[in-house]
Amino acid sequence: MKSENREKNIIGITMGDPCGIGPEVILKALSSQEIGSAADFIIIGCYNVLRDVADNLSMGKKLQLSRLDSTSLNIDSDSINSINVLDLDNVSVQDTISHKPLPGCGRASVEYIMKGLTLAKDGGIDAIVTAPISKEAVKMAGFEFAGHTELLQDKTAAEDVVMLMAGNGLRVSFVTTHLAVKDVSGFINRESVFSTIQTTSTGLKNLFGIADPKIAVCGLNPHCGDGDRFGTEERDAIIPAIKRAQKSGIDCIGPLSSDTVFNKTLNGEFDVVVVQFHDQGTIPIKMHAFDSGVNITLGIPIIRTSPTHGTAFDIAGKGCAGPGSMIEAMKTAVMMAEKQKHSFV
Repeated sequence: MKSENREKNIIGITMGDPCGIGPEVILKALSSQEIGSAADFIIIGCYNVLRDVADNLSMGKKLQLSRLDSTSLNIDSDSINSINVLDLDNVSVQDTISHKPLPGCGRASVEYIMKGLTLAKDGGIDAIVTAPISKEAVKMAGFEFAGHTELLQDKTAAEDVVMLMAGNGLRVSFVTTHLAVKDVSGFINRESVFSTIQTTSTGLKNLFGIADPKIAVCGLNPHCGDGDRFGTEERDAIIPAIKRAQKSGIDCIGPLSSDTVFNKTLNGEFDVVVVQFHDQGTIPIKMHAFDSGVNITLGIPIIRTSPTHGTAFDIAGKGCAGPGSMIEAMKTAVMMAEKQKHSFV
């Protein structure tokens, strides 16, 4: 891997929707002391937008934005206040001040992701951190995908991809993600549950350095079906998948009720909880780590993290967006890149 020949890992940060809080939280995070110098960072976005946001935040004099040559990615390390920008110059500042979904900004946000993906696959960068995009703006631009996870799965041709959220010692991975509640049970089957357990276990070993992850698996129905009184998904799909995982050597247990399993996990019984649907996992992780949660994509051939919040158009441009989740996403990307590097040594 190319990263083995570099003194520091290079982390790419996609700017997200230019109308949202992505540019603001990125600049705040990179200027914070929490990030440190453990890696070099490159923002993949629009230089003029970032310059405008920095000026509006009264950070213009403190931050030196440096345009990079996309053919060489030579990092400017002369100043600790230097922030490197791979400028795609694909949106106007005038458009971004509207702070609402726009097709041009939706297209631009996808272009940042695609550039980051190309660099990560080619070894130019060691991980990507993705700032929030607007699904509405992306759809207005003519793209049809539910989110970053689905786009990255499609563009990398990855078979078993899992969304993992982490924060303050709690980790949650998802069998299903962006589905209507009425459709969830149709996607809960032996293969989907097993592949989620397996991909989660592999990801924690390779990217978190957990040698033998202890995995709790949630049921779908109240009280895990209560002997089929409230549904049969536990009997038909979840229990067989758990038994298959156990036979393959994975340390997992379940199904467990979601009203007790997260407390057990926070008390150290498990390293991760596998949940069956979106809100079953996002509610506890955001209650526990609202300002510091990280979204991680497992199963793709690159490292990708992101904050757990959205574009927050309602507060964009007001200078009040907190960078906590973005800071943690950057720190997690650095940690995962280091773990992956050493796994190849």
